Amino acid sequence: MNPADAENTTKLNASQESWPILLNETELVLELGLRQTMWVNGAGRTILLADYRVGGEVWQVHKNDADPYPSRPHAHCISGPARLRGCTLHLGTAELFRGRQGLNRYLAQRQFDALIDRIRPKFPGITLPLPATA
Repeated sequence: MNPADAENTTKLNASQESWPILLNETELVLELGLRQTMWVNGAGRTILLADYRVGGEVWQVHKNDADPYPSRPHAHCISGPARLRGCTLHLGTAELFRGRQGLNRYLAQRQFDALIDRIRPKFPGITLPLPATA
């Protein structure tokens, strides 16, 4: 694409408000990412959701969701390898679950420790890692 084509494309996109819009070299783009979300459930309890990247996975920690299984709080793998996506992590034993079914697989200790270190500041009233029965 030559500069004249880019200029015409920009004008066309600006007039039709369609994507993609080509930016000039002097324009900056700011991309925002939401890292923590707070919701309230029907009982008025705060549901804290926070995302943590460890290794190649992104874990979302749920403190007070409707299903506290396998622990409260617990973590869901929302991004990463297919074998982990959708798994739930017990934040005491490091065991992985699919639904309520334990997989008899565990997050590597180094990775689990890194995740726990990142979670601790967000949950100051909770001792992590949790007891195995939590």
